[in-house]
Amino acid sequence: MDYVIHLAAEWGGHEGNLDYTLELFKLLDPAQCQKVVYFSTASILGTDNHPVPEAETLGTHYIRGKYQMFKKIPELKIYPNVVTLFPSWVLGGDKTHPYSHAASGILTLRRWLWLIRYITVDASFHFIHAKDLARIAAHLLVNNPAGKEFVLGNAPITASAFLREVCSFYGQKVSWQIPISLTLVKTLAAITGRRLHPWDIYCLEKRHFIYQAANAETFGLKSGLTTVKEVLETL
Repeated sequence: MDYVIHLAAEWGGHEGNLDYTLELFKLLDPAQCQKVVYFSTASILGTDNHPVPEAETLGTHYIRGKYQMFKKIPELKIYPNVVTLFPSWVLGGDKTHPYSHAASGILTLRRWLWLIRYITVDASFHFIHAKDLARIAAHLLVNNPAGKEFVLGNAPITASAFLREVCSFYGQKVSWQIPISLTLVKTLAAITGRRLHPWDIYCLEKRHFIYQAANAETFGLKSGLTTVKEVLETL
């Protein structure tokens, strides 16, 4: 292989995110393979863009595998040729492209916006469109950026603001919102018989997933997908 874009992920298991990826990377010849663009996830990082140990101790199979793989990469002979990307919340999809998990969620919950618009959580995050991820990956294949690791996301937004913009796009007016606490979430989970994963609880307690992020425009690329409205128009 001369170039590799590695964005495969296994949601329910461990091997696909660590063992198989590690095996593939060990087979790459640095003299032949000029560039590896490896997709990790921003979920394993803290606000300083460094990995947090909770990703290994509390993470799901997916989170733990991505954390451990990131720790292994510097040990590999191909490491000098690797650029690691940490996407934030990925949106995107249309009639000819599969929808991301997040986009599917928005489309599924659309009919419930009349009710959801009245609740919110104290949280904030970044999002990025899959098309911008593709633009950036293609750009990095043929250019040498000043850095080996990039968190990818547009400007951070609060959960309340995001919900208001989604509701506005679909014609739902938001006049007031009730904040939902972690205690209430735990109570509802207990009532409905659902068990929260330790990683779910960690994320609910952390609430603000803000990083030093880059987007398509950071690399001098045209986007047009940096706002909630622009993204929703493409779904």
